Amino acid sequence: MALRAILALAGPTMLLGGACEPGTEACDAGADDAWSALQASTAPHSRHASFLQRTAAQELARQESAEVHTIFTTDCHPHNMWQSELLFFSAQRVGQRGPVTQILSGCTPERKQHAEQRLASLGLPGQYKMHFVPEFNDRHSHVINKPYSVHAWFRSAGPEADIVAVVDPDFIFVKPLTATLEGAQEAPLGWDDGQQRPTKVQKGVVAAQRWAMTYLSDSAEPWKPNLNSHPANMTDAELFTWICSGSTTGKSGCTGASQKEVSYYHSTGVPYLAHKADWDEWLVDSWKDITARLHTVYSGYYVDMWSWTMTSLHLRMRQLAVTDLMLRDPHVRQRSYGELEKWAEIDETAADPCKDPMNEVLADPKIPNFIHYCQPNAAFNKYWFDSMGDHGPHVLQRCDATAEDPHLRQLVAGQVNKSDSRWVFLNCVERRMFAAALMKTCAGRPAAKAVE
Repeated sequence: MALRAILALAGPTMLLGGACEPGTEACDAGADDAWSALQASTAPHSRHASFLQRTAAQELARQESAEVHTIFTTDCHPHNMWQSELLFFSAQRVGQRGPVTQILSGCTPERKQHAEQRLASLGLPGQYKMHFVPEFNDRHSHVINKPYSVHAWFRSAGPEADIVAVVDPDFIFVKPLTATLEGAQEAPLGWDDGQQRPTKVQKGVVAAQRWAMTYLSDSAEPWKPNLNSHPANMTDAELFTWICSGSTTGKSGCTGASQKEVSYYHSTGVPYLAHKADWDEWLVDSWKDITARLHTVYSGYYVDMWSWTMTSLHLRMRQLAVTDLMLRDPHVRQRSYGELEKWAEIDETAADPCKDPMNEVLADPKIPNFIHYCQPNAAFNKYWFDSMGDHGPHVLQRCDATAEDPHLRQLVAGQVNKSDSRWVFLNCVERRMFAAALMKTCAGRPAAKAVE
């Protein structure tokens, strides 16, 4: 969309923080003024040009985010509930206009009622919802919930937008999520051989964040995952074929898949993005079924991630593994992959993530979409809050807590690693986002004052 058209839609709201109804005379006049200002500001060395261009890019991303339905799975444990609220608040803050759905499994009727009442009290957009499904985890595994819950939601409620994106509850939006694959401009592994790279998630194009699930390899030797057990009556090829197809003699792309194929195109993790037609035709059912079979011979923490890999392998549907969807670890690298996350824009920013307004800290439209705060550190650790208790109000509900509360004391006293600018960015953005959520839910109460 042309920049002039974006300004026409956003008008003075985008530039000046005012409020107007798109298409009205007031908004059109504001857009005309903004367009004139932008034209004037494009002179060399203008201090306004980059601001206006960034603002226009941010508004375009908000508009395009309406075509993405973001989903994540949890239970009703307090530890998951506060993370879910933080995710919702961060989505609202960046202007994520597409639906965002928390899929909750195994909640008692009382917890379901409480969760629904709590969501209604938060003042979130109407497209931010909850959906309840049965419990799927068992005593052997706490990690099969995701594919089973996604399947139950998809087949009972279903997507309200063309693209479905799966994230984890410990994600923070730092910019809107759209179907545009900005990272595709940088030649993801294996897509630089003359093959045209997709630039948008659409039917037939599945994208995900690159993860270090396996070592990079150019070997044509068969890929072999590490399993907990191996049936004596099956060869490796028969076992992998059975896991993927349900039959030892079935037809499957998992049979004989090379180490190169897996490491180049399937070493991925959340976010997962795919068109709703692909979810319907081959993803959502196969992911659940492959998880069930894989779970009989592998009970590790990554069973849902390996089953996602095998679902794509089964039909030889290459994923576009990009590095710019999520930030998790400032220095995560793997032999030959190089950096698995895109930190370039963070390295170049002049904003102080601990002190400057958050709009300035997150102003660059090319930064990744999410922070994944799964990495415990001295400045912010999700396990500080409600990781042990199974009942009672969670940290964003305990509004009478003071700075002497042991959990809040850790947050306030946690030391930011000032020697590393990347850790400073992660630490301060995580802490400030959490504090902002607490100040919103507990406005004027002791807990909010403790983190101001």
